[in-house]
Amino acid sequence: MRKFAVHNKEYAKLYGDTIDTQNPPVGVTVPSRPLYAYQSKCTTPYNHPDGLYSNSKTFALNSGAGATYTDQYMFRLAETYLLRAEAYLALNDKDKAAADINVIRDRAHAKPVSASQVTLDYILDERMRELGVEERRRITLMRMGKLYDRVMKCNPYYAKEMEKHYELWPIPYKEIEANRGAVLEQNPGYE
Repeated sequence: MRKFAVHNKEYAKLYGDTIDTQNPPVGVTVPSRPLYAYQSKCTTPYNHPDGLYSNSKTFALNSGAGATYTDQYMFRLAETYLLRAEAYLALNDKDKAAADINVIRDRAHAKPVSASQVTLDYILDERMRELGVEERRRITLMRMGKLYDRVMKCNPYYAKEMEKHYELWPIPYKEIEANRGAVLEQNPGYE
């Protein structure tokens, strides 16, 4: 979603206007916390509780509708194919990686990917397209060692606060202290 109708009267200057995040009006900063593009699958159109609509006939949501009500998947077959594609890529078998990705793309009626196009970044992009808000993206990026790079490349809102050592979580001090059989070093960047 990259175009938004402004329904919040707190933004009187823009109230009633439609904002395009790719070509915002003068004085509007994108990305910003109150205005940022998001996947349309984040919304559940026409399926909100009545109290979240400012106009139930047009399905316009009120400003308090930011937290939508959606089911949370814990496991998806599509994720299994993407994990296996990642494993095939690690084995340098791009043909099998592409075949797994194309199972998902075929179901979505999307253009197939060729083996030559398959990279770790492509798989991450495919995970975002397919799993969107369903996966714990930060954990996936940390597992792949790509958190810092992807935030810097794709998320200008958080890029200014991102540091390389965020690729790993800090080890709780009580775990370091409880480890008596060997020295457990804190992850770099944490004290």
